[in-house]
Amino acid sequence: MFHLKLALRYLKGRKKYCFTFSNMLSVFGIIIGVFSLLVVSSVMNGFESDMRNRVIGSKAEIKIYKFDYSPIINYKNLVDKVSMVSSVVGAAPVCENELMIQKKNYLVFTICFGIDFEKHKKVTELLNKIVVGEPETEAIEKDGIIIGLDLSLTLNATVGEYVQLTSPVGTEPSSFGLLPRSREFKVIGIFISGMPEYDRLFTYVSLKNAQYFLGYEDEVSHIDIKTQDSKKSRLISKVIQSQIGENFIVEDWSDFEANLFNAIKMEKIVMFLVLALMIIIAAFNMTGNFIKLVAEKKTEIGILKAMGATEHDIIKIFVNVGVIIGIFGTFIGLILALLILFAQHNYHLIKIPVPGFPLHWIPVEMRLWDFIFVPLVAIIISFLTTLHPARRTVKIDPIKIIRD
Repeated sequence: MFHLKLALRYLKGRKKYCFTFSNMLSVFGIIIGVFSLLVVSSVMNGFESDMRNRVIGSKAEIKIYKFDYSPIINYKNLVDKVSMVSSVVGAAPVCENELMIQKKNYLVFTICFGIDFEKHKKVTELLNKIVVGEPETEAIEKDGIIIGLDLSLTLNATVGEYVQLTSPVGTEPSSFGLLPRSREFKVIGIFISGMPEYDRLFTYVSLKNAQYFLGYEDEVSHIDIKTQDSKKSRLISKVIQSQIGENFIVEDWSDFEANLFNAIKMEKIVMFLVLALMIIIAAFNMTGNFIKLVAEKKTEIGILKAMGATEHDIIKIFVNVGVIIGIFGTFIGLILALLILFAQHNYHLIKIPVPGFPLHWIPVEMRLWDFIFVPLVAIIISFLTTLHPARRTVKIDPIKIIRD
């Protein structure tokens, strides 16, 4: 028990209720490091989750392709089989095609998805993202098309107007020879996905119309799947793979948008390492502070040794000093981070004043692992910084101290 009492005495110096100035600097270093790491990690988690929700809201969580990416023939049986897998909320057939979309003199490229409207509502958030128009199954089956907002602005097309879809690859015979497949569609809905690239490229038509452009009879490009928990989609995709066999490839959202999410992950790692340097710098400050403390308390340490204190006891006193600073600084940094993050999550204090940006405030997502790992690392670093200064007390000769 005397180890803790002496450690607190060394921390306070001659003060009664506060640490010495040098010890307070060490505490502030730990507070700033822990606070910054937790806040930045939670903000990065928030952006990652928001991005994931936008991607899977437009592209689904899991996709099933034929092993050679050829058309899937018996897709209805495959949809029924996948729907029986636990944790699968919905499955829908999709035909994906690259077409040209035109209105008068405006001609742009589009990625067109042929969908079963009723089934597709269960696997994506398409209907919730429509801002103009109220598309229904009957309307999309009668040559209706749903386009993104950026694409509608490029084409100068709105709901009720007509656009032309043309396949630059697919052809059909006519009295004039082989001509590109082309068909006129009525705009029945405009969506905003929150991903500008998707709003500029994606369009949706009925499954039969997409099959016409691809030259399919009753075939589809792939199957879209939605699960109960998008965070477990990789695990569920492995279960689906085992159920449907090796004739198909099952990819989750982190596979078909690998570049995007790998970039986010790398950015998060780099940011974490940069901010971790703050704790390391605070650790160097603590080491210098403890070396100074050992020099100042040299006489007291010699007297303690003369009174029977072992080298282990002396080392334990200084280790307690470092651990107390680490725990105290970590606790305050943790509480401050929780308060700031809680306020941002519930009251959106920090806004994003960028017109047209899909987010209006900085998102946060607090994960338990971050709030365990960061404080634990801070306390361990605080403990390690005391070892070198504490070992210097071993060299102090109590006989020499008493003689002096």
